[in-house]
Amino acid sequence: MEADMDWLNSSIATLRKALDAGQVTQGALVEAHLARIAERDGEIGAYVHVDADGARAAATAPVAGLLGGIPFGVKDVLDVAGMPCEQGSVIYKGHVPPFDAGSVAMLKQQGAIVLGKTATAEFAGTAPAATVNPLDTARTPGGSSSGSGAAVAAGMAVFALGTQTGGSVLRPAAFCGVAGFKPTFGAWPVSGMLPAAQSFDTVGAIARSAEDLAWVHAAMMRLPAPGATGDLPVIGLCRTHLWDTLSELSAGAVEAARGLLSRAGAQVIDLPLAPGFADLTQHRAIVNAFERSGNTACFAAELDRIRPESREVFSRGESIDGETYLVSRRALDVARAAVDTLFGEAGVLLTATVPDVAPSGLEKTGDPRLQELWSTLRCPSIAVRFGHAPSGLPLSVQLVARPNEDALLLDVARQLEALREG
Repeated sequence: MEADMDWLNSSIATLRKALDAGQVTQGALVEAHLARIAERDGEIGAYVHVDADGARAAATAPVAGLLGGIPFGVKDVLDVAGMPCEQGSVIYKGHVPPFDAGSVAMLKQQGAIVLGKTATAEFAGTAPAATVNPLDTARTPGGSSSGSGAAVAAGMAVFALGTQTGGSVLRPAAFCGVAGFKPTFGAWPVSGMLPAAQSFDTVGAIARSAEDLAWVHAAMMRLPAPGATGDLPVIGLCRTHLWDTLSELSAGAVEAARGLLSRAGAQVIDLPLAPGFADLTQHRAIVNAFERSGNTACFAAELDRIRPESREVFSRGESIDGETYLVSRRALDVARAAVDTLFGEAGVLLTATVPDVAPSGLEKTGDPRLQELWSTLRCPSIAVRFGHAPSGLPLSVQLVARPNEDALLLDVARQLEALREG
């Protein structure tokens, strides 16, 4: 019975039903994913550490919890007890933490099985990992959660944890043709990760679909399995101040999603970005650089060993004084207090995830600005695959909700995916 289905491309709901019905075992799921890693990861480089023995041992326990038996990957800035956590940097080579990150522990408590650690840009920043896009190995997979996006897209994990300070979950998801979810700031635990910029740092996840991400969110929040979706709220089409950076293909994907939602009965309104929100870029950059430089003070003696891209960010932060930092923090606080005004009558915003398909080359991880605004405002956001370019590369749209409206956001994303497939 275990060979009758393609378990590597099955949803979490399908896998859980099959496990409960005895149609597949946890061990078989783990072995299928380990075999795929052995087959493909030599070329892709999604994993920096695979714990085959640990995954096999975990698979011998009884199936229990919302994610019982589901194999997943963990970005290598999040601690997993007994596994290396090297932050994508030579200065953390061989570092093995004794405890799990809070997010990892929560998922283990829900029965999920860790396959290994996925590649990250150094310190979850801009110095790229040695990971390629599984859809086109000459293109970036995005970052900084590069390995998590590539692993899911290549069938090497059902889902994978990532982190997002700017756009590090949604961008890899978009470029690799899968789904990426950044919850409301603070909703998922951040213990057990090296801070990048604590005003923005958020643990998120990448999976093949919004449906799967709803399962992961439910597990992380100790909620029941996702149920039926509700009525679509008012959708606000938000063409931000960066709209002129979009290719015709990316802009067209947003318009196509608008049409699909409208035909499904949703009221879709144009919602221009309110004055002032476009001015947050500089304030965000100041806060980000100041906090990153402070968080690296612990290894100041090792800065000559880290990569130039990381050194540049840390150096920039050291040139910023505390008063300048606080002025920018206050400006961001004012903007966050005005989020309700930005949304108006809309329950969810529809906008672009990335300017275009994954760029050629592996030296950069892509433009984060379309994702950064919503991270800055601490809103939950999700990247949903929506169509393909003539080259076959995936396009993506982004949905955003008010803080603490994660369930509504995931509900709308699930419905958009169903409409896309219908």
